[in-house]
Amino acid sequence: MDRAIVLTYHNIGKAPRGARLPGLYVSPAVFHLQMRYLKAAGFTVVPLDEIMNFISGQSQVKRPVALTFDDGFQDFNDNAWPVLKAMGFPVTVFIVALRVGGENLWDCEYLNVRKRLLDWDTIARLQAEGVSFACHTMTHPSLTSLRGEALSDEIFGSKAVVEEKINAPVDYFCYPYGDFNEETTEMVKAAGFRAAFTTRKGAVFQAVNPYEINRISVKSTTGPLAFAYKLHLYNGRPPGRPK
Repeated sequence: MDRAIVLTYHNIGKAPRGARLPGLYVSPAVFHLQMRYLKAAGFTVVPLDEIMNFISGQSQVKRPVALTFDDGFQDFNDNAWPVLKAMGFPVTVFIVALRVGGENLWDCEYLNVRKRLLDWDTIARLQAEGVSFACHTMTHPSLTSLRGEALSDEIFGSKAVVEEKINAPVDYFCYPYGDFNEETTEMVKAAGFRAAFTTRKGAVFQAVNPYEINRISVKSTTGPLAFAYKLHLYNGRPPGRPK
């Protein structure tokens, strides 16, 4: 197969009444069905390291799919991880270093909802059970609005904090809001990350820029046919910097 898929989730749960973006939520029942479909349809759920192997042409895995969760919400622990653990699926959670144990202060007013984030004790337990954690900056800003030390703090600082807290190297980074440019990608590379993930829609192809990796978002509106389409047919935007 000449492509891989990286799926993106945010919340596994029921959207609270009044939430401005209910599409960020996937119900636990639907999520369970989606994971069962991955296995039944012959996809291989892989860690992000295997996506890197695919990009470099070194992977022999058939139909690779990686699972990622942005922001590190408590409902990952409550509703997603029990399913993933039971199925033996690897997963990576991108956490906002200075917001761990708190709430989504970066967008709670816009979304009209406050959402609990994982705390470090829970992260440690999940890590021991097999969950991988990676960086989503220190405070979840739009990175292209920052320059110099402020930008460096968000990227270099998040790597230092998360690595110290989980006592393990962190190789992967995710751009908040999918917001990146040449300056941010170069700084992510300089910080020592192996790769960075965007919100740009599409499959992953071999030899792409590892600091601009496509993902495919799964939302509340992603019904069974749409989910199958995303996995089997959807290519999206071809490799290259978005316009």
